[in-house]
Amino acid sequence: MNLKEKSQAVIELFNQLEMETQKYTCQSKLNCFKGCSQCCSQPNVSATVLEFLPLAFELHRLGKAEETLDQITSRKPEAFCIILKQLSPSQDAGKCSFYAQRGLICRLFGNAARLNKNGKRELITCKLLKEKKAQEFFSLSEKLTNGLNIPISRDFYLQLYSIDYHLAGQQIPINKAIQKSIEAVLSYYFYTEGEAV
Repeated sequence: MNLKEKSQAVIELFNQLEMETQKYTCQSKLNCFKGCSQCCSQPNVSATVLEFLPLAFELHRLGKAEETLDQITSRKPEAFCIILKQLSPSQDAGKCSFYAQRGLICRLFGNAARLNKNGKRELITCKLLKEKKAQEFFSLSEKLTNGLNIPISRDFYLQLYSIDYHLAGQQIPINKAIQKSIEAVLSYYFYTEGEAV
């Protein structure tokens, strides 16, 4: 599989997750606050290179790959996600400027569960929702215990690994993952330019 085919496989995985997520959110009734970007503005979010290949290909298509690369490399390592567009001076509101190409971590957070050490499903969500929507969170936790269908993060990471373990095998800071995905796409076009696709 070449890099473009891997990116397409990631998009297909995202589409599968989207279908599962829609079924779950119809039943869960626990949604993020409109305009909240607290999870996106955390400097310690990690991701894989592979999950951001669709973003890198889109940036290349738009002619923004090199510009974005320059923005990432000029930022401090602890900066929040490069594709987060801040909407307020207090940095408590924002939106993803490439929502359709967001990574797997972004898609799972708030819409998936992890398995704890006892094999029980726990919702992957933020402290804000747990505190401000405590009743909904508690109700949803009960539903999960009773078998409510929810995407399991491990299952989607395993599928990501099966596309390319090398590009999906290491969790690194999100901006570094985006940077490496852009570099991979730029290299791909550099070496394949002029070749039959």
